[in-house]
Amino acid sequence: MTAAGGTTVHLVLTAPDLPGDTGETGLQDKSGALLPGRTAPGRTTRYELDVPLRTTAGGSDFSGPYVHGTRGGRFLYLSRRDPSGPGWARRCKIMLPDGPPAGGGTLYATVTDTGGSRAELTEDGWTAEEPGR
Repeated sequence: MTAAGGTTVHLVLTAPDLPGDTGETGLQDKSGALLPGRTAPGRTTRYELDVPLRTTAGGSDFSGPYVHGTRGGRFLYLSRRDPSGPGWARRCKIMLPDGPPAGGGTLYATVTDTGGSRAELTEDGWTAEEPGR
């Protein structure tokens, strides 16, 4: 996909509900704001966002407010605010592929476990085809 000012990748992520207490949950940007998802079948939530791509001498790379980490180790944070005060009740990293697809497009992933600090994806990881299609 090409947005004003450059190419983007549309990410579609399906994740099980985070374990623990209730609270505001979503993909966390660098300022701490959360992008909520939409409830999906099977006690899951579907998150969708467009991620800008940055072209450097080393090639194309994920960028933007929701992308954390350094090149080759980029990730999204799936986070839940602590309902009793400031801070996070739960955060887990969802690792992005080492590099984005050439020319943008859409990537899909399904999280199978959010119990640790790093979420686990299905065996396929990030794919260009929607799971189950």
